[in-house]
Amino acid sequence: MRTTVKAGGKEARAQLPLLLACSFAASFAQSMMNIALPQVADEFGVTLSTANWLVTGYMVVAATSIALAAFLLRRLGLRTVFLIGCGALALGSGLALLAPDFWVLLAGRLVQAVCTGLFYPAVTSFIMANSDPARRGTHLAMNSGTVAAGLAVSPVASGLVLTGLGRHALFALPLALAVLLLAVGFFRLREVGPRGAGAVDPLSVVLGLVGLGALVYGLGEVFRDPLPSLAVLAAGVAVLGLFAWRQLALKDPLLNLRPLGNPGFAVGELLVMLGMMASFSLSILLPLYYEGALGFSAFLAGTLLAGPVLANALSDVVGGRLLDRRGIWPLVPFGFALTALGLAGVALAAGRPLLALVVLASAVAYVGLGLVVAPSKTTALVQLPSSLYAHASSINSAFIQIASAIGSSLFVGVLSADVLAGTSRGLAKAAAYDEGFAHTMEIAIGIAVASLLVSLVYAYRLRRRKG
Repeated sequence: MRTTVKAGGKEARAQLPLLLACSFAASFAQSMMNIALPQVADEFGVTLSTANWLVTGYMVVAATSIALAAFLLRRLGLRTVFLIGCGALALGSGLALLAPDFWVLLAGRLVQAVCTGLFYPAVTSFIMANSDPARRGTHLAMNSGTVAAGLAVSPVASGLVLTGLGRHALFALPLALAVLLLAVGFFRLREVGPRGAGAVDPLSVVLGLVGLGALVYGLGEVFRDPLPSLAVLAAGVAVLGLFAWRQLALKDPLLNLRPLGNPGFAVGELLVMLGMMASFSLSILLPLYYEGALGFSAFLAGTLLAGPVLANALSDVVGGRLLDRRGIWPLVPFGFALTALGLAGVALAAGRPLLALVVLASAVAYVGLGLVVAPSKTTALVQLPSSLYAHASSINSAFIQIASAIGSSLFVGVLSADVLAGTSRGLAKAAAYDEGFAHTMEIAIGIAVASLLVSLVYAYRLRRRKG
């Protein structure tokens, strides 16, 4: 017999640690291949942008699963969604562990992605429904910090296993996490609140998956093969336009986009997306620089990345507390200013014998991003009535995956094209990586500066409105 606990009650809030563990597992699985892209590209003889589909393909499926999450939570309940997510993580990890070639490996990653797509919105929706308003920002920041902690642990653990035991053993880690979560959650997790009804629109699922896939593919290849990639990119934008139109026309949409009609929510989500583009792109570009340009092992590259990402996890929590106490002004603009400063430091130090400065400057950028993402997310959500929290959480989680996929595809696509162009001109591979990394940093700095300007206007207007 299924046991249900009252939404918002003490017993429901007691389940938060288990759900935070789900966020950790989802972020670990999502970022575990960032450190392995150079080795995968060499092992299977594919370009970096093709190998990057192990990351971007994951995000496309995760974003589509996120769109399904609201329906599944409403129809099946939290406990069943938890079991589906853990099962997908276990199945995908097992398939990837045994993968004999790139395409089976990619298939395993796509199955894994269902876990991330279900867990992220489920945990956010749970926190919004079961946290006291005065603690909501802190709890959301705890979740963001847990996700960031998964991102910090993943490169070190993955790099160690990859360097010592090889690619196949890499997937034993998320497999073990999935089995542990299944064992604990099966007995400890209880249903929260009543379930509802509804139906899923299959055409919306297809449009979302095809549109995002085409958009990410076009961005990843546009600098290497412009004309076909631009055609695919345009097709992706058109299909996503049809997806959005259909969501607004349906009575029971797959992803309710109506919260975006609130300007405060829409601009807040834009800031979240810009922050995540920079954050996730750094977590891919830095390992590529350390391994490709400097010739470091995957373990050493992961170790150098872990400190800055851990600083991001800590600043996530600090940002949430500062938001609860002082509000968004000047927290988020200050965070984007730190990000731009840190990225500029990375760009200046890269290519010179200043490794410590690269690590320090990347830590500054990550700290800035920690002060941006969680506060922007919380501020965006509280602009809406509580009846829209579940839909807004799904939008937020989907947009984070989309932004991460766009950022990763864009920056790795630029880097991959530059490496191919550099080596064809006779540059050594390390020098070509160095040149491509510098190019991507210039683009990232431009995005950070634009984000700073948007955040200044947004935060100041919210402050004036409250004053």
